Amino acid sequence: MKKVISYSSGKGGVGKTSLVANSGVLWAEEGKKVLIVDGDWSLGKMALTLGVKPQWAIHDVLEGKATLKEAAQGVTRNLSLLASPSGVMGFEELSEHQRNQLFYELDALQDDYDLILIDHSSGVHWGVIQFAAAAHNHVIVTTAEPTSYMDAYAIMKILSQRFKIRQFELIVTMSQSLVETQKIIERFIDITQSHLEVTVREVGHFPFEPKLAESLRQQKPIASLYPDSLFIRQLAKVCKTLEKLPNERGNGLKFYYSQNINPLAAR
Repeated sequence: MKKVISYSSGKGGVGKTSLVANSGVLWAEEGKKVLIVDGDWSLGKMALTLGVKPQWAIHDVLEGKATLKEAAQGVTRNLSLLASPSGVMGFEELSEHQRNQLFYELDALQDDYDLILIDHSSGVHWGVIQFAAAAHNHVIVTTAEPTSYMDAYAIMKILSQRFKIRQFELIVTMSQSLVETQKIIERFIDITQSHLEVTVREVGHFPFEPKLAESLRQQKPIASLYPDSLFIRQLAKVCKTLEKLPNERGNGLKFYYSQNINPLAAR
């Protein structure tokens, strides 16, 4: 496992899941072995976005019905999905034991994948923060709307103050006016960096893309339906930028355990 990238957003409906899904498709097409983890533990949508019907989901792994390796559903060549259930009561939050179990099983697959992409549920609840803190790189997805970028600020504040995460990559979506949006985001980045001990870099700025709605209706990634679209060309550049990032170190639970010791052994 070479790199784990966390994708977070404070507000839903910003297109984060589509970004993660299509990034996975693009990296897989380049020959990278990619695992997408649907981190919305009770309302998973990634399988629908990718157009697959997985036999297993994360709760099956945690209940001992399947190993994580068995549950990682093949989507296309080089691309796999660890799906989350949809509408399973009582699975809204992982317990500490479940979280450690999932971390350990992911760590056991470190030689199987070049990239692991974690698509968190929106919001700033503890389950999102814990998994985001464990990643090597941290992507925050927002729009230029105040409710969206202020929630993005909240995520960065918690991760920086609680887990000493210092570097964030920002992706801005659904822009109606590129010039106006750029001014807003530049101001937001300036304020964030002046109030928090962090560095924020905008790595992608996407206009509103109606083809995304069409791809969701067809349950196929836009990278498959419209591979030459402006959205995909821009996303390919973002992927190249993210791929070159050095792996950061925070104070969260790491995917690499010391000497590969099973943290569940003493339980």
